[in-house]
Amino acid sequence: MGKRLYWLFACLGLMTVSASFLMGFKHSPTAPAGNYVFNFLLYAVFIVVHIAMTVPAFKRGVFGSPAGTPAERRIYILISVVTWVLVYALHKPVPGFAFVPPFWLQYVGVCAFLLGVFAFFEFATFESLDSLLGVPGAEMSHTVGAETPLMTEGSYAQVRHPMYRAAVCFALASLLIHPHAGQLLFVGMVGASFLGFVPFEERQLLKARGEEYQAYRNRTPWRVFRGVW
Repeated sequence: MGKRLYWLFACLGLMTVSASFLMGFKHSPTAPAGNYVFNFLLYAVFIVVHIAMTVPAFKRGVFGSPAGTPAERRIYILISVVTWVLVYALHKPVPGFAFVPPFWLQYVGVCAFLLGVFAFFEFATFESLDSLLGVPGAEMSHTVGAETPLMTEGSYAQVRHPMYRAAVCFALASLLIHPHAGQLLFVGMVGASFLGFVPFEERQLLKARGEEYQAYRNRTPWRVFRGVW
């Protein structure tokens, strides 16, 4: 029973970020400008905690393994989901630009948004999600170390971080659905976090995998967007 409840929580939790962008963030022309600072600090707390838990030294110190353990993965998922839901629940409306999009533009935005979410879960099956989420009994996957296979096929042969590309794309698409300053603020913060995390993650991958990852970087020179970066 506990395993099934965790699986349901974790799978729903994976959808919380994309669902937030689809639902939209708060905007009000009469809101105080100080709400920008509040939302920035609120998001900063979330992202600092999130990044700290991915550091191999933290995993080694707390869980005894730089690659993490299934228990570590479950705690990471739990904290990430709860803290993001708190960000979405507690964020405040901000002032700034806003316009009412025509129906057709929202429709295009929803289609583009769903395409981005689909791309984010391109390789996902329920079995692979069990591994990603640390469901009890499943093998670990998606670690920086050589204990799990390095993904180099499909979209990973085009860019080294296709999931980050997909996340940035669905966030940008949400601006067609909710074209206002509140949405842009979170698109900017989340997008910058994904892109800013790339060099940090790649240093971990190079340290853990050495020549294997360097060879992959040589074959696949683009990090997130082909021809750009």
